[in-house]
Amino acid sequence: MMGVLWARGGIRRFYLPAFGGAGILFGLYLMSQYSYLLFHSVAEIFSILVAFSIFIITWNSRRFLDTGYFRLIGVAYLFIGAVDLLHTLSFDGMGVFPITGSNQAVQLWVTARYVESLSLLAAPLVMHRTLRMRLVLPGYTLVVGLLLAVIFYGGIFPDSYVEGVGLTWFKVASEYIIIAILLASLGLLLMRREEFDRDVLLLLAASIIITALSEATFTLYVGVTGTFNLLGHFLKIVSFFLIYKAIVETGITRPFDILFRNLRQSERRYRELYEEAPSAYVTVGMDGRIVQANQQAVELLVYTRTELDNRPLFDLCAETPSGGEKARDLARRFLAGEEVVGEELEMVAADGSQLWVAFSARPIRDWRGRAVGGHCQMVDVTERTKVDRLKDEFISMVSHELRSPLTVIMGAINTALSEADRLPPEERRDLLRDAAWETESLSHLLENLIELSRAQANRLVLNVEPINIKGVVWDTLGRLRRQATECRFVVDIPGDLPLVSADEIRVGRILYNLLENAVKYSPDGGDIRVTARPEDGGVVIAVADRGIGMSAVDQEKLFGPFVRLDDAREKGIGGIGLGLVVCQRLIEVQGGRIWVESEPGRGSTFFFTLPAAG
Repeated sequence: MMGVLWARGGIRRFYLPAFGGAGILFGLYLMSQYSYLLFHSVAEIFSILVAFSIFIITWNSRRFLDTGYFRLIGVAYLFIGAVDLLHTLSFDGMGVFPITGSNQAVQLWVTARYVESLSLLAAPLVMHRTLRMRLVLPGYTLVVGLLLAVIFYGGIFPDSYVEGVGLTWFKVASEYIIIAILLASLGLLLMRREEFDRDVLLLLAASIIITALSEATFTLYVGVTGTFNLLGHFLKIVSFFLIYKAIVETGITRPFDILFRNLRQSERRYRELYEEAPSAYVTVGMDGRIVQANQQAVELLVYTRTELDNRPLFDLCAETPSGGEKARDLARRFLAGEEVVGEELEMVAADGSQLWVAFSARPIRDWRGRAVGGHCQMVDVTERTKVDRLKDEFISMVSHELRSPLTVIMGAINTALSEADRLPPEERRDLLRDAAWETESLSHLLENLIELSRAQANRLVLNVEPINIKGVVWDTLGRLRRQATECRFVVDIPGDLPLVSADEIRVGRILYNLLENAVKYSPDGGDIRVTARPEDGGVVIAVADRGIGMSAVDQEKLFGPFVRLDDAREKGIGGIGLGLVVCQRLIEVQGGRIWVESEPGRGSTFFFTLPAAG
């Protein structure tokens, strides 16, 4: 066990200093028995050196101290040490000053303790203030200078010690006042304990408490060389040693604990912000390997921290022109120390899913200005990229769908006009009929676009009234029959079907879209059935075909905007993927719902409901 403690530094850290301190105090005790004057001089010189050391450390570190506590303490201990030095030199028997007796030395002692206690009381109050040293130093100089002038030249400073009698009422009262001030300073210190390093706080608190005990002993002695005076000096040595441990030694061996504690707190806050940032952040070295990744990066890329650690960042990019090739270009620019902002990059997550990110990188530079790594931000823009692609595809499809009927219309009309004298009447009618059909198709496309725009903007205005579904079905078939010469329409609607509460024009548009799709996806013709039946206070209408059908996967994405099935593209089936989404919007806004049942190669049936008229 002793070996373990020694290996861990336990004995050296706790017992050896205690034994060493006890040995020094015992040596001082023996010195006091030989010569109290020598003991007093050594004890005071120790506290004076500590006080001056505190000033030197804080003064040379003042540019880095953003708290007023240590700035004030540093300046205060310069003057505390100076007054203690005068106290030591004026002690009876030193012979430095012409005045004999102990009164002047005790007066200087009281002055030093007032300066010390009031400074410790004021320091917590200026914790968050940036003290101007050019004002603090002259202020202390003025106050302490006036007190010294009163003691040495004024003759009006109250007596503190009378030879043969002992301490005066002023000295005893002052000691109790000083103790009260010290305890108040301890309370303020503890109230601001969060601002201090824990070890420094404990040392400062212990020093103040022992200083208060020291002052208490100085109220009890009669002779300046008595036992209580000796004990008071022992306690003062301990209190100044603790101040030394708190500020001087700790400030030298562990400077960040005092001088840069706020910097460490800022670093901790930065790490917390880095970890909890809403965007994915990674830090990489100049070799492009990941050094650190935050939680959002882990979630975005679906890798564990261990898997991301030391992994080449750009190896996570997709091997596509917008992934691998672009990543290599960004890597070259980034590793050359260039800042990268908002470059879209295609990446691959651990689960194989592809994602798009807006990639930014800011180089980390050393003190020479050379890039040694970088902070990288990745903002997930997958959905936005999908929408942009959908918009581009939509514009392309709409352009094609508009161009085709317009080409037919313009060609038919121009031919009918230019060849009017040579064309038989039947051919002119065929041309104009083709133009009329294509005009109707173009009108239907534009109506779908307008309806979707209104639905997206919540600007649909409905004319809801009781309507007969059977009549709407036959009207719609009349418009569509000319485009579906190879299909046979079968209508199975009972005569006693209840009326529905809906907008007749919108119901016609829904049926037109569903029937048009049934015709498109039945390239070889066949029966297209329209049925209706009452159900649960409403009516269910179905449009069934015997066309190419669709898989379960296709069914899940069927009602998204601009969706067209792969089989439709392969078979050259036209359309822009708006019909079903328009149907869904128009049905839902009228209180109904829509769904599909289908199997590949066996056709599809679309169902939708409408509420019965009251």
